[in-house]
Amino acid sequence: MKKNLLAVSALALAVMSGSAMAANEIQFLGVVTDTTCDLTPSVNGGVNSLVQLGSVTKNAISTTPVDFVLKADPAATGCGNLTGKATIGWNGPFNSEGLKAQGGAATDAVTLISTKNAQTTAVQSITQSHLSIDFDATKLTTDGAQFTATLKGGNDVGDYNSTAAYVVAYN
Repeated sequence: MKKNLLAVSALALAVMSGSAMAANEIQFLGVVTDTTCDLTPSVNGGVNSLVQLGSVTKNAISTTPVDFVLKADPAATGCGNLTGKATIGWNGPFNSEGLKAQGGAATDAVTLISTKNAQTTAVQSITQSHLSIDFDATKLTTDGAQFTATLKGGNDVGDYNSTAAYVVAYN
């Protein structure tokens, strides 16, 4: 018995000494609510979750923002009788300007994401200190939650890519 325990211990140490360990994280994002109604992204009128930002020169902001909408299907379960407000919360690598790069050579570029039809009349930008926006829930099946995305270049040239997640809470 002692020989078996000693052999297992030696094997475990041998395996551990030859392997590398890393600590990573995973995020979970969700909402608990009485109303459920999923939103579908569309870009420039077509159902799509890829926003093509185009090109911009160094240290400049694109002059061609891309419109995208998060819209509910009125025929989908839970979407037919939306009332009150819908709060859309964002999660991702946001900084004080917008959505930071997660990949590509243009590491200091950001996507500026702004609202077009939020409940407040002022245009609101999604930043690390402003990650949730309120919309009129009744409009989600007609106009949807409307946004614009604009690429802002930094000093680094090359490709830019990033990802953000959103959740919707109905109040």
